[in-house]
Amino acid sequence: MLSHSVVAVAKASPLTYEGALTLLGAHSPFAIEVLNRVAGGGILLGAIVVPDALGLVDGKQEAGRLVQQLTTAATARLHGIHGYGRHELLAAAHTTVVLSALFDALHETIGPSFKQLKVTDREKLQLVSGPGKVVTQTDWIGQLAGADLPLPGPASGFEENLRAVLAPRIAELAGSAIAFFEGLRVWKSFRLDSSTLVARSTEAWRRRYRDAYLRLASDVPEFFVWASLGEHTATREELRTANARLLEVLDRTSAALGQLHDILAAGHVPARPGRVSIRGKLARAATAVLDQPLLRSSALPAGLSFPTVAEGFVTPRFRCAVVSPTTGAGLSREDWWTSRPVQEGLDRFLAAYLSHPGAALRPLIMLGHPGAGKSLLTEILAARLPSEKFTVVPVQLRRVNADDRLVPQVESALREILKEQVSWGQMADENEDLTRVVILDGLDELIQATGTAQSAYLTDAARFQQEEMALGRPVSVVVTSRTVVVDRARVPDGAMVIKLEDFDDDRVNSWLTAWNRANVATPGFRALMPAEVLRHGDLARQPLLLTLLAIYHADPTAARLDDDTVSPAALYRMLLDNFIHRQVSDKPDRPPSPEQLPRLLGELRQRLSIAAFGMFNRQRQHVTEADLERDLEVFLGRDDNHAHGFESPASRAHRTVAGFFFVHVSRVDEYSEDPRRTYEFLHATFGEFLIAERALLLLDGYSRRLAEHRTDPAYHEAPDDSLLRALLSYQPLTLRKPIIEFASALASQMESTRREEQLEALRRLLATARTRAFGRYQRYEPTPPDVVTACATWTANLVVLACLIDAGSGDPSRLPPPGASPNHWWDATVRLWQAGLAEEGRKSLDSVIYSQSQGRGTSPDS
Repeated sequence: MLSHSVVAVAKASPLTYEGALTLLGAHSPFAIEVLNRVAGGGILLGAIVVPDALGLVDGKQEAGRLVQQLTTAATARLHGIHGYGRHELLAAAHTTVVLSALFDALHETIGPSFKQLKVTDREKLQLVSGPGKVVTQTDWIGQLAGADLPLPGPASGFEENLRAVLAPRIAELAGSAIAFFEGLRVWKSFRLDSSTLVARSTEAWRRRYRDAYLRLASDVPEFFVWASLGEHTATREELRTANARLLEVLDRTSAALGQLHDILAAGHVPARPGRVSIRGKLARAATAVLDQPLLRSSALPAGLSFPTVAEGFVTPRFRCAVVSPTTGAGLSREDWWTSRPVQEGLDRFLAAYLSHPGAALRPLIMLGHPGAGKSLLTEILAARLPSEKFTVVPVQLRRVNADDRLVPQVESALREILKEQVSWGQMADENEDLTRVVILDGLDELIQATGTAQSAYLTDAARFQQEEMALGRPVSVVVTSRTVVVDRARVPDGAMVIKLEDFDDDRVNSWLTAWNRANVATPGFRALMPAEVLRHGDLARQPLLLTLLAIYHADPTAARLDDDTVSPAALYRMLLDNFIHRQVSDKPDRPPSPEQLPRLLGELRQRLSIAAFGMFNRQRQHVTEADLERDLEVFLGRDDNHAHGFESPASRAHRTVAGFFFVHVSRVDEYSEDPRRTYEFLHATFGEFLIAERALLLLDGYSRRLAEHRTDPAYHEAPDDSLLRALLSYQPLTLRKPIIEFASALASQMESTRREEQLEALRRLLATARTRAFGRYQRYEPTPPDVVTACATWTANLVVLACLIDAGSGDPSRLPPPGASPNHWWDATVRLWQAGLAEEGRKSLDSVIYSQSQGRGTSPDS
């Protein structure tokens, strides 16, 4: 049995020498014998030391044998253990390899004199390395035993970890070792040049550590995978020598994270779980996704076939970062992420992460835009993790109680999957020897629906991991979120974050190959080629948006995507026309009549535009169901489709957006009586096009009615600007550059007579703009109303539209009311903007108003 002093340090980290010796010594008879004899757990340059008593046994050869025995014992046990016990052994084995290489390097550098080193009784208590600098044996032992020697891993690959992390620490330990020796009386007789010993010892260590690590990598897949991350050419050749078969696995191209499974399944594989075990049921439920269609929706177009997940999922590229106190809100900003390199090999990265001891300490956060495929990726991850080594609990946060703590949410997910009550503790204990993984999908939906109530969710997840570690059942946690929302959550320092990237050309081609292959037998199917979609930029590079283009193109009546006359504005109009028509007409139970169809198409498009303005005027990328329902009621009146019988119909807000591929629905408490939903366009440009289109349509309608009123005022009433005023009184359109680009393109397609009518209407609207605010839609309040801000925003948007419709001339002299001084009117209007608009809004006006007026008047931002 190990002595009390060894047992006392049993919980030390295996990343330290003290912890490694304790952990590995428990599995080596030779180590137990030596450690019992000296009643301690530290090694100092080949001498076994008792830290507490400061006694020293001169046993350099025995110590060398101890290190070799410990490493051999660890390697042997790694073939028969899994879960966190394996993670600890990996860390301990690595620690002994690092310091064993240091001992050997010092021996090599000092030469034969190393064996002659002796320590006198007096020198055991105090060792002087130079004038004024005292090194005690206790200090030395503490430095050596407690030195943190991190494993390579996803945050720092083998070469980077060796160069930037380990080498400096080894140089420091080697320097202290030389200082220790210089204080020994016998050292003076060696006539060695101490000034070069540290550098020479560190270089010798580097060579020995590399050799020892790669030998270990030939037997231990985790070491091999960590060495492959960010590999250099030389390292790759060394890996080929170490284990050519595993390198082939890493190089193999596979669909739907198949490589992830092959990497983690390498080596000794225990028995598969029984069919009736919790693990077996979870595994079967997870793997079922691989045979399901790539797109699962109740609104799928008839006649089209989708490839299965296993056939059609394309693994994305990614960027990664480790959270630090200086990260701040950078995680939610695209410009922050662009400084991080794009990486290939997500399979390899995830395998390296989930096989690393650090995975049980903090959550892995996976970010991406709506439609980037985060949710599907987590489903595939659960399916691909080998059930012989992992137990995975996927939790869709939209389907659990948003106000619950994490453990009840996990148990709710277990109940939904297994159709029986299973506690987290029961599940965790049943899988004691495996790696437990909890996947929490949809943090953004949780935060968006609850406001700040769940902003501490990620720190709660890290605390959950710490508590489970204390109970002896460590767990890895993976959390997904949209990129733009993550700044509303507190992210633990040290957490790994990955951001999924848009498809590159090769991935677009791979996706289209699977799509075309799945529809070879579809009658009338038009194959879609990469060149046809890549010309449309971002729309082709996000999985769900690419799906939208493919479905549109599959309609034989739709215009081709490679038509040179298709501008961005024309493309968005065609896509919206096509999908709105599908939404209205594809109702086999009650198809609309030809007479009803135009009205229904217009009404649905109008409601979508109100949703787009609801997001824009609230300065958000999403709108809650409750806010959209209020907006629709203000503009369209009460919804007469009230509940009948036992079932309540979906809200008008939900009916407006449900079923559209280009709208992302975030849900929490989905199965409760009061689900909370938010809506967001998969790509913001859908909403921006709808805003530009609706603004011009309303302006055109107003100008036509104004012309009719002026022609026959007795028969035609003066037009009402209330709807246009309400929608354009909260945010300057110039805040979103695509809105301006779409509006400019749409205006350029108008006949000159219509543009003149609209300019005349804008002059009239500007003449009455300051006489009142809001109009008859005063209940429309996307933000708290402010009369000055409303007048400033309304007039700014009218001038912006005038500049766009007037083909860029933007001459202020054409806009003032009759009889007003153009310069006086312009200066007064600009002062109104300066008083009522925020700085960002004023600056955004410059690019459209001041630049197009060729400097006439005052800049809105001056």
